[in-house]
Amino acid sequence: MDATQSRSATMLKLAQIAAVLFIFWPQNGHAAMQITPRVSAGAEYTDNVRLSPESTDTDIISTVTPGITLDISGRPAGLTLDYAPSYVDYADGTYDDYWRHLATGSAWWQPVKSTRLELSDTFLKTEDPISDDDLTVRRTRNPYTRNTATARADYQLGDDNRAYVDGLYTFLENEDPAIEDSQRFGGSAGVAYWFNIRWGVDVDGEYYRAEYEESEDFTDLVGRLRLNHRFNPHFTGYVGYAHTFHDFDDDSDDFQIYDGSIGFDYAIDKTMDLGMSVHYFVRDFEDSKNQSETPVNINLSKRFQRGSINLDGEGGYNYTTTSAENLGYYIYYRGGLSADYAFTRRLTGDANALYAYRDYKDTLPDRQDDVFRAGCGLSFQLLKWLSMRAGYLYRTVDSTDDVNDYKENRVSLLFTVAPSQPHRF
Repeated sequence: MDATQSRSATMLKLAQIAAVLFIFWPQNGHAAMQITPRVSAGAEYTDNVRLSPESTDTDIISTVTPGITLDISGRPAGLTLDYAPSYVDYADGTYDDYWRHLATGSAWWQPVKSTRLELSDTFLKTEDPISDDDLTVRRTRNPYTRNTATARADYQLGDDNRAYVDGLYTFLENEDPAIEDSQRFGGSAGVAYWFNIRWGVDVDGEYYRAEYEESEDFTDLVGRLRLNHRFNPHFTGYVGYAHTFHDFDDDSDDFQIYDGSIGFDYAIDKTMDLGMSVHYFVRDFEDSKNQSETPVNINLSKRFQRGSINLDGEGGYNYTTTSAENLGYYIYYRGGLSADYAFTRRLTGDANALYAYRDYKDTLPDRQDDVFRAGCGLSFQLLKWLSMRAGYLYRTVDSTDDVNDYKENRVSLLFTVAPSQPHRF
């Protein structure tokens, strides 16, 4: 797909979201429209453009990004659309010039007070191998397309009781013939119900289907049950159980997962929240030895007058669907720290760090990856219509398969021109 076709496909997706909203918008509804145009230009230096173990190829990547945001909000519904194509130029000619495309759209409709419907879609076409959504290794800068569409309906049964149903469709298409395409789709439904002020229950069910270009397809069925006890308005404890049926199409390697947990959520004060849980899960095979893990999950967030800080740690299991590498089932442990602070009215800063350990159980031989990423940035409002951001990112992968190792440093500088206030209609 060339650049013209990509832009056409992107605009078509946004138009479809807009059409759905206006079909459901009542004729007596009132709406206000805001349009915010912008243009950004910047450069990024990387000391390892090919993500190779030797780290010998450097490059400066320049981008020019026009963009526009449309926001329509009213009493019964709302719509937000954003489109930002980027022209990418490699100074050393390591790769050909390229057009990136990023488009997002979201719409909501609340026909009555107790019911809310939401739609969203994110479309990305890029050659950048680094992705927040994918921690597997992508070395080449061959373009790829990732799209994620979601739909959700929430129904409020009372102050604490609710029911929901949602759906997901996401796909990954690669122009690199060595990376296979894949897609994942399905949905879930659940109910949260409190019998009285102290005792409540959450019940959820999921169905998801994963399909690959070459690898074996599978289906997941998941059921969850959680019993909640509210000790006081600020502290809630719970015990839970989740059961997963993982069904491959050829039935050769099917398994089940038994996952028990105990934890709590604690609102320490108006500015600080703490959540913690301990899990014990077992992957049960019919014809081989079971595998078990005991991860501890924790999340601590603190909000200040001028900023916030968030610390989280998590462990669990997942599958490499819509990833650059299809490596099957894996155990993961991750810890992250993020913070932002407004030093002055014009100057803000942010920093983040992430460590992730992944143990891919279905590879031969068994493969483990340690991924570390850290970054920081400063944003400065030079004028009402002109802002600047300087950023730094460090990323490293240390794998038991040495061919996947690499380190990369990125330094970036970006200028953005945008009106201080959106155009209102």
